Amino acid sequence: MKSAIIINPELPVGYLANAVACIASGIFLNGIDLVGPEIKGKDVDYIPITKIPILLLKPGTKSLLELCKQARSLGLKYMAFTKEAQSTTDYDMYEKSVSGLPLESVTLLGLGVVGPDNIVNSLVGSLPMLR
Repeated sequence: MKSAIIINPELPVGYLANAVACIASGIFLNGIDLVGPEIKGKDVDYIPITKIPILLLKPGTKSLLELCKQARSLGLKYMAFTKEAQSTTDYDMYEKSVSGLPLESVTLLGLGVVGPDNIVNSLVGSLPMLR
């Protein structure tokens, strides 16, 4: 299994970090086999993290919309993160702002994908790393 987050590199660093955190929390939701167990330390409990690496990539010459549609057509588990999501702190308002809308009518800021290595590679293999 492989995972990747493709993010708009033009976002200010705080918004970029927030988008990556939101995508990671969503893409691994219910991914019991992808997340390890809690680890007991001497004086701290370490929260579970992913068992697989998360690549952080830029869309390069492709649009996030194109990549999202391609992820869907490849059968990958994917999560589109939108400006509408980042523009509110109220989940109900976010839900109302995107519910029933086609992908083309929202502003994509990032995309998370998880799936078999070869399928994820076919989507992201040529994309540049976020540095």
